[in-house]
Amino acid sequence: MKLIIAAIKPFKLEEVREALTSVGVRGMMVTEIKGFGLQSGHTEIYRGAEYAVNFVPKVKLEIVVSASMADQVVETIRTTAKTDKIGDGKIFVLDVQSAVRVRTGETNEDAI
Repeated sequence: MKLIIAAIKPFKLEEVREALTSVGVRGMMVTEIKGFGLQSGHTEIYRGAEYAVNFVPKVKLEIVVSASMADQVVETIRTTAKTDKIGDGKIFVLDVQSAVRVRTGETNEDAI
């Protein structure tokens, strides 16, 4: 099993969710986050004063899938979340040792 962690632009969330559902992803966890990368924040004007925004809002997706689905899920996120502008996000893939469904006690692939 693989854990896919993706940080994407918030306005792309629903489009990515729909695309992932269409390729067979049955669930994901979503967290609102802030961070910075190459873009290192930006400046905004509020009530006539300019100030720096050092952390940019993002959405973090966490998805556990079978190893055989991981490449397809990564490619689906990459193509759907892409805007061709700086700050589109990052995707990380990690190994998962085990998973347990709390309600039924099912384990590993049966739990996802």
